[in-house]
Amino acid sequence: MIGSFVGMLVIPLVIAGLARWAAARRRRGLAAGRPVHFRCRLDGRKGRLLVDPRLDGPVFLDRSGNTTALTRGGEPLDATVTTLNRASVEKVGLRYRTPEGRVLRLGLATHDARTLGAWLGEQTRTAPTAARRLPLPTAPPWAVLSLAVSLFVGLVAADVALLGTHTTAEVIRVNHDDDSCTVGWDGGSQRTAVDCDTTHSRPGDPIPIVALPWPFLGEAVDTRTTPLAVAVVGGGLGLLGLTGALVVSPLVCARRIRLARRADPAVPGPPAAGEEESADGWPRFTDDLSYAGLTAAARHGDRHRPGPKVTLPRRGSGRTSVSPRAWVVATVLGTGAWYLLLLSCAAILDDHFHLGHWRFLVLGTVAIVSLARIGWFAVDRAALCGPVIRTVRSSAADAAWQPMRYVRLCRDPGEMVLVLFRPEGGDGTAPLFLQPISRSRGSGRRTIGGPAPVGEALVRDTGAGPLICEIDGIRYLPNGRATRAATDLALTRSQLRSFAESHVRPDGRS
Repeated sequence: MIGSFVGMLVIPLVIAGLARWAAARRRRGLAAGRPVHFRCRLDGRKGRLLVDPRLDGPVFLDRSGNTTALTRGGEPLDATVTTLNRASVEKVGLRYRTPEGRVLRLGLATHDARTLGAWLGEQTRTAPTAARRLPLPTAPPWAVLSLAVSLFVGLVAADVALLGTHTTAEVIRVNHDDDSCTVGWDGGSQRTAVDCDTTHSRPGDPIPIVALPWPFLGEAVDTRTTPLAVAVVGGGLGLLGLTGALVVSPLVCARRIRLARRADPAVPGPPAAGEEESADGWPRFTDDLSYAGLTAAARHGDRHRPGPKVTLPRRGSGRTSVSPRAWVVATVLGTGAWYLLLLSCAAILDDHFHLGHWRFLVLGTVAIVSLARIGWFAVDRAALCGPVIRTVRSSAADAAWQPMRYVRLCRDPGEMVLVLFRPEGGDGTAPLFLQPISRSRGSGRRTIGGPAPVGEALVRDTGAGPLICEIDGIRYLPNGRATRAATDLALTRSQLRSFAESHVRPDGRS
């Protein structure tokens, strides 16, 4: 049963977590200007998309040795989720139209598709002065994992060496089958099996050991075989990780760059049928998720949705819907991991489930993971605070504020999203962005604060992901990063349906 649980739940979660972590490392490396080589498909051809300062721009190198140059500043058209080889491995097919008008189809992992879709859609900036030393490429995940495991082994060894009790035990029994000895210490009150030389050890012989600290009280290790094994495992993994990060990865990346420079350009194939359907390049919404359908859903929900009504928010300090200080605190510390931390601490202090000393190991691990989650969330969200506050305090006369149409949708009381559209266009216009806004108190009694269901807004990009929207003189602080509709069409549809589910009937329902 335990094996089935590990195989069906734990291992897929670990694999998914490692995939997201590797994608986040590639995203940070791309933002820092480091060489990043994405594994992907271009128009059905397998290869690597090389984003490297040594090249003039992004280049796709296929397995046949042909190259295709990609130009930034174009427009992501749409993204569709696919499944490869009937496996539960999610891939995204991203359609990207270059500034020259050519439509390319990229097949990548889900998070890489979001990263590349946003990066390719940006305008090419002036290249900075070349550094004297080229930054190292992003290390492969296996090298980073090797270094992490080596560090973990070293910390465990240091914990045992510093906090363990160095003492002399007496050999009670020699086990020739597994080359170990049963030893006792503290007057025979503590007993355990340790590695030993079964050829020369005899019952009654003294043997130096290290009694392990909490949470492995009652266990011990020998001072000869175990340190050697720890040194070999930790040192070998550390050397493997350093070799991969400092030698193997740079050499492999340099080889791909040489192949890309010597390769011939690939011959573009004919455009696929249906690529010219959309004249403006934006995805066609064939259901009720266009401007007209969402407008009707927002107005219907504003009149008939149960729960607190929506009124104008009580203004925070200045012209914001929420006080900037309260928003910063809620943004940096607003994670649900606090509940797990408090629950685990309370369970450690009160052994309600009678776990004994095991509660320190089990619940202590939960507390450590919760603290790590809180720290990661705080670091990730703290990077948003500065750009958002500066944008909120900027002048409305700045040309960076762009007019847009919006539709306000509610899911739960206080959970709102602004769906932003181009200022021009008809009722069939597709959305540009989805921007969640922070919860605020309404001006009326027992109401929640928010804008009118439909209207016009001034929108400005903070440069860090969120958008600031000013509606009727009030600037609404964000509750997360904005979703660009053209970059991830599947995610956009899912979010829109989750907000307007009670008013827009999903496909397949009667």
